[in-house]
Amino acid sequence: MVHYIIICRSLTYAQRTAKVLERAGITAIVMRPPADIAGEGCAYGVKLRQRNLTAALKLLKDAGMNHGKVYLLRPGGSEEVSG
Repeated sequence: MVHYIIICRSLTYAQRTAKVLERAGITAIVMRPPADIAGEGCAYGVKLRQRNLTAALKLLKDAGMNHGKVYLLRPGGSEEVSG
């Protein structure tokens, strides 16, 4: 299954991001991103279903929350997408 992950600057920010999305009915899972995305850093991310990305980004913008990079997660790997 294809998902997106929104990278956040900290665990707290990832939790806040997930809370905003969950209140709007979008399932959001706080997780550590795969090593090919996070590298050596201690980043956290919020994983979403593919169909929810546009609505999620709009909700975050409306809530005044900046987000980091957005990645498309596929079984074969990941790639950065514009968010």
